[in-house]
Amino acid sequence: MSRTTKWASGLIASAVLLTTAACSGGDGEGDDQAESADSLTLLTPAAPSSPGGQVLRDVIEQFTEETGIEVQVEVAGEDLPTVFETSVAAGQQADIVHINPVDKPLTWIDNDVVVPVGDYLDEWGLRERLSPGAIEEWTRADGQVQGFPFEGYQWPVWYNTALLEQAGITELPETTDDLIAAADALRAAGIQPFAIGGNDWSGQKLFFQLAQSYLEPDAAREIFTNGGWCASPETMQGVELFTELRDAGVFVDDAEGYEAQSMVAQFMSGEAAIMTAGSWEFAQVPPELTDSIALGGLPVPDGGAYDRPTAYEGTSNGFWVSKNGAEKLDAVREFIEYMYRPETVATFVRDADMITAVSAGDADLGDVQPLLTQAQAELPEIVDYAVLPDRWIPGAISQSVIRETAVAFTDGTSADDICAALDTTYGS
Repeated sequence: MSRTTKWASGLIASAVLLTTAACSGGDGEGDDQAESADSLTLLTPAAPSSPGGQVLRDVIEQFTEETGIEVQVEVAGEDLPTVFETSVAAGQQADIVHINPVDKPLTWIDNDVVVPVGDYLDEWGLRERLSPGAIEEWTRADGQVQGFPFEGYQWPVWYNTALLEQAGITELPETTDDLIAAADALRAAGIQPFAIGGNDWSGQKLFFQLAQSYLEPDAAREIFTNGGWCASPETMQGVELFTELRDAGVFVDDAEGYEAQSMVAQFMSGEAAIMTAGSWEFAQVPPELTDSIALGGLPVPDGGAYDRPTAYEGTSNGFWVSKNGAEKLDAVREFIEYMYRPETVATFVRDADMITAVSAGDADLGDVQPLLTQAQAELPEIVDYAVLPDRWIPGAISQSVIRETAVAFTDGTSADDICAALDTTYGS
């Protein structure tokens, strides 16, 4: 997985046609309409039931009212890349795809199913409006820009300070020794410590964050790309640190059986005091919990590569232009330019609690909720940013790597077993 699934609830077979009058399910007529330059199709993971998904539909409805261009919204879940590739084979692909640059989409330019958009960034006046980091993340090694980055995120560690205080903890842990001590105190108070989805992508991200604790960023990128886990002493130190924390009871009981959704539920319900999750979860926070949440970083070991606790940052979903979309470039341009208007961006920030890829200060974002303020203004001052593995793990093995890191959360799995399994996966 990826962050795309946070807006998804599975594949919806029928499409939703947003017009100025109403929303109605696609029944085949939408296919004919999609061939017109006065209509577009958008494939997205954003389900209507999610806060971000509803905002997206509201914005599209406003776009249609202003331009007369109808947008057929087709929703796919975790299988969105497969859904798109299948539609390409059938010659029925969406004009615009709303997804992040991870795994299968990284092959789409090579497979000639989407078009690079670097020239459009300049021609449409968008390059200067996007953060340089977002453009870099969407730029391939050959210099081609894969799509238009739209959603950004911060991925901190969340601490429930009310639960920490119940356990006698008055400061956020900064070192891994502090974290072990905090977990002991929480367990003594009857509180589960660190919630994590050991069985899916969320656990994989935490494992990789700990595994790079003794690696400089370039060395981490090399390991994440090419493997060689067992042969790297610094990498093995990180893997051993992970097993030390696991065996010390830092993670919730039976973490290897949990997924991201259950991790979030444990934290939001007050069952667990700590979790690592992205800013896309802000919209799910109960109002009564907001004031008790402090955002920080993952504690680091003495002698490690980082001086401060670590977090992740980056971009998630953006807009890719398919070969079909390139044939309707005027309509696509109108849609993309509308999405990046300051007032449109402000709508996503305000109503979906979204961090965007637009440069800070480029739009008047108005008042935002406290967690968003913490993430944007305060978090960068107290954390170092670790290397997010998504961009570097070869897409062909990404799911296998998640399966191997899930095993790592199981008691008794040694650091040697973990590194050997990962090296086997990379070798395949």
